Amino acid sequence: MDSGQTGLDDFARQLQANEGEAYVRALLLTTDDGLTLHHLWALVGAEPPGWQETTWRYEQLCFAACRVPVASLAAVCLTEVGIMIALGQMEAVVRQPIGPANWTRRPSYAAHDRVPLPVPVTDYQIAAADPNQQLPHQMLAGGNCPSFPEPSSAWRAFAEGDYSLSGASQPPHELAQIRMAETGAWIGGVHVTATQLSAEVQGTAVAGAELELFGLADRSQRRLDGPGTVTYLLSDGLPASAWLWLKRGMQWLDYRPIDPASGWTVAQSRALVEIEQPVDPQANIEALIASGEGPQLEFKERLPAGPRDRKLLKGVPAFANGAGGTIIFGINRDETTVTGLTGDTNSLRDQLVNLVRAAVIPMPQVTVTPYTVDGMLILVLDVEQGQSPPYGLISSPDTRDKPEFYVRRGANTYPAQPSDLREATLASQPTAQPLDLVSRFGPW
Repeated sequence: MDSGQTGLDDFARQLQANEGEAYVRALLLTTDDGLTLHHLWALVGAEPPGWQETTWRYEQLCFAACRVPVASLAAVCLTEVGIMIALGQMEAVVRQPIGPANWTRRPSYAAHDRVPLPVPVTDYQIAAADPNQQLPHQMLAGGNCPSFPEPSSAWRAFAEGDYSLSGASQPPHELAQIRMAETGAWIGGVHVTATQLSAEVQGTAVAGAELELFGLADRSQRRLDGPGTVTYLLSDGLPASAWLWLKRGMQWLDYRPIDPASGWTVAQSRALVEIEQPVDPQANIEALIASGEGPQLEFKERLPAGPRDRKLLKGVPAFANGAGGTIIFGINRDETTVTGLTGDTNSLRDQLVNLVRAAVIPMPQVTVTPYTVDGMLILVLDVEQGQSPPYGLISSPDTRDKPEFYVRRGANTYPAQPSDLREATLASQPTAQPLDLVSRFGPW
């Protein structure tokens, strides 16, 4: 970010020369002599997200959201006593300002903003000559507007749309914050894959600007003819400490940190940065083992030895009767350590699939995948949520007409009760559509 100062007279002339409209939120004090402007926030050149013109009136305070000519904002820069400013249908006396105006340039989707803007901005802050003016500390009971325990909560709700009452921010003490949107050129959405980075560049004056992908070991720069999508090929992946800089000559127009390992990227999702992380199945399995058994994960140290050993597979119908789950063979469940399986991988995998097919009725959707962890073979049996419950276990070849039913509770498998089977069956049925009472009978 860049920052500096400008004189009140110079900033007033800049505002007076602007023929556009500003979106204003103002906090006003009500006195016997009328209204006094305590604080004004304004956005010039863009519409705030969720904008709505409204007024909240209380006994001693008034909150107003309205549109005004940008030129009228010059009133907050004039040092004469008794200057008035029109805010919709109201007029208020402006507290006397004191210069200079402090300004700060911020990029699009600035991380500090509770409601970030998609364009870069320059914020001007103007202090009041009486910065210690206090708001009345009282409960705000609204007639046609919300009620609050004190002014801080009311300001946070009005200005930021946050109606939570804990940790409410104090209303600003400065006289005005005027935010000028820089709509010439800015960085829009950014999408990163293992092989390329694509960035949208938008604005009314993009031609001639340059977009630079900067990293510790690599940089690439493109000159732009107009708005559009710029793509960089990443032959060696995303550079470390990657940034995008949009600039014209030696002036930055916008920037965006990209590297997910950087501390600057806490608010990446808010800044429209999407990074497709490569999927590492091996790492996922190791993390799954470390997490321990649970409602959808079971460990078995060995495979069933044969048809008479099918009880080891009771987790399969239990998972199919519920939300699905995973059984990992080759893990000691008590110590969560890898013990591994001995034998030919393909033969063991076929053996497990055949055992499930013979033991579970009806046959649920399953997949068996081999992995090597700590140099030892394990088999991962994934069981999908069943579409035709209840699912039963044929515990031995001579009990095919007497399946046993199981459900999963926490990290254990239990014999199913009739209510469990009824619940599993109902869960698989299509959900009935609710009656549209409004269209049939009209609103309440």
